[in-house]
Amino acid sequence: MSWLNQLYITYERNIGKESAKETGMTPVAHMNANAQIEVTLNQKGEFLTARKVEKDEAETLIPVSEASEGRSSGVAPHALCDTLSYIAGDYERYCKNEKDKNWAKEKFGQYIEGLQKWYESEYTHPKIKAIFSYLSEKTLIDDLVHAEIVELDDDSFLADKKIAGQPYEKSFVRFRVLSSNSDADGTWEDDSLIEAYVLYYLHNQQGNEDICYFKGDKRTVSENHPKGIISANYGAKLVSANDNQGYTYRGRFQNAEQAYSFSYEASQKIHSALTWLVKTQGVYTGTKDKRTFVCWNPDGKRTPDIFAEFGVTSDETDCQIISYKRKLSKTFQGYKDQFTKEDAVIVMSLDAATTGRLSVTYYNELSAGDFFDRINYWGATCCWLYRAYNEKQELYYRIETPIFQRIVKCAFGRERDGENAKYIEVDDKVLREQVQRLLKCMLERQPVPFDIVQALAIRASTPLAYTDNNREKVLSTACAVIAKYYCDKNGREHDYMKLDYENHDRSYLFGRLLAVCEKIERATYERGETREANAVRLQSAYSNHPMQTWKILQELLLPYLQKLAPGLREYYKNLIGDIVAMFDEKDEPKLNQSLKETYLLGYYLQRAELNKRKETQKEEEENE
Repeated sequence: MSWLNQLYITYERNIGKESAKETGMTPVAHMNANAQIEVTLNQKGEFLTARKVEKDEAETLIPVSEASEGRSSGVAPHALCDTLSYIAGDYERYCKNEKDKNWAKEKFGQYIEGLQKWYESEYTHPKIKAIFSYLSEKTLIDDLVHAEIVELDDDSFLADKKIAGQPYEKSFVRFRVLSSNSDADGTWEDDSLIEAYVLYYLHNQQGNEDICYFKGDKRTVSENHPKGIISANYGAKLVSANDNQGYTYRGRFQNAEQAYSFSYEASQKIHSALTWLVKTQGVYTGTKDKRTFVCWNPDGKRTPDIFAEFGVTSDETDCQIISYKRKLSKTFQGYKDQFTKEDAVIVMSLDAATTGRLSVTYYNELSAGDFFDRINYWGATCCWLYRAYNEKQELYYRIETPIFQRIVKCAFGRERDGENAKYIEVDDKVLREQVQRLLKCMLERQPVPFDIVQALAIRASTPLAYTDNNREKVLSTACAVIAKYYCDKNGREHDYMKLDYENHDRSYLFGRLLAVCEKIERATYERGETREANAVRLQSAYSNHPMQTWKILQELLLPYLQKLAPGLREYYKNLIGDIVAMFDEKDEPKLNQSLKETYLLGYYLQRAELNKRKETQKEEEENE
């Protein structure tokens, strides 16, 4: 199915649900707007009171027309609730100049004419009668002045002030009509009123009729499709062909109607569903230049947030990959149990190429079973040991699966100064593109792009570019992605987080040697000493010219070996000898060639093993 069809199905299956109402899915010919003023009337249309609407309750469902929903200039009144300049018949009396008076008069004239048509139709409603009766008296501004909602200046004109950030002219008004036989006094809460307007508008809708390319039958087509799908790019439209001077359709069609024909009802439902999904489940990648990702099930069943941490980590007492995979599988099974074989999960990304155009940059539709199998496989194969601290602020390691943004930042970012600590930052354009690439790898079970693996290896090989915490984060993330890459490349899962004493790979062995060099030097440090070890300072050169740099490190190690206790000195010498003995003779001509990224696995695991040995010795000494 296409994304259009899935969005249409999503609307049809969720529009009547209470959860959809609470989270703002809009019916046909309706939209959400933020109200600044609430006016309360009785059933006779008499003014009772008015108040300023608090920000946290400002969102209001309002009936609209096709023209008013996408209005940017000109006069296009909404059907019921609107700004003061539209609905206040006495607004013109409080304008300072003639131009504003005429403009307000024209707005109110078109607004009250449209409201009267609805009031006089067969789809009228008691609340419409009360509101029409009140607004026809043209006393709204007077009543708001007496209620101390708006103020006048010394010349009895509207003061140059604002309500919740909006000038009086653009302050939005909603209505509440008190009724003894209804709990839904607000027009935005009354289902019967909402349904009445949908029927009224669809029955009286004017426009060209044509074959709807989506539904396949003859209907009233829409020429002005909704905007505001993504709040940060409010003016960007997903469907539009109003550029008759550019290259939107020229060269292929004579006019926009030949390019596409989309019925109003279908357009409303599809856009409503997508706007609702973005609002409730959208994930934004980037800080300013953002891309929006949505993952959903058309029936409204809950799906995991695949862009956040999976919420699964090993603890400090059970840092085993088998246990981690078991926890991961159990977590996703909790989601999976609510789905059937026929259920689908859709993942979609949206990006505003310009201020007026919104595009679908990625779309994938999977069966629920495939979806959960693939994200579980990603989590189980792209994971590594990360540093953490317990309640006593004691350091330990736990297994985590790095999120997409962390991988991209570690691969392509630079360390920046923050308020409390340094952080890794990456350009928004790079972030959104690379996150989408990784998303595709996960959902389509494709190997991680090698350029990302290389970028991570290069960053992890330059530890002096980072502070300690960020250095460890980059190294662990690099190891997770490298392990994932070789797991996919070899076509089988393997426990890369366990030090492989039988691995004769040249790069892996050089990584182990680097860890031993670093450990020998750090073993001689005094408590609190933060000086970088020679192995760390020369790591970048080591990764490019390992044999040459190894000879330098050997010479630099001599004074540190002399400082060690005889037993410990002998242990490290034997360990180095054992590792060197594992090199194959066939590798001798290329010992000084650049190391593969797998050297980081050997380096990390050998270092972790040596640290673990130190902790074991410490515990034994304390128990004696």
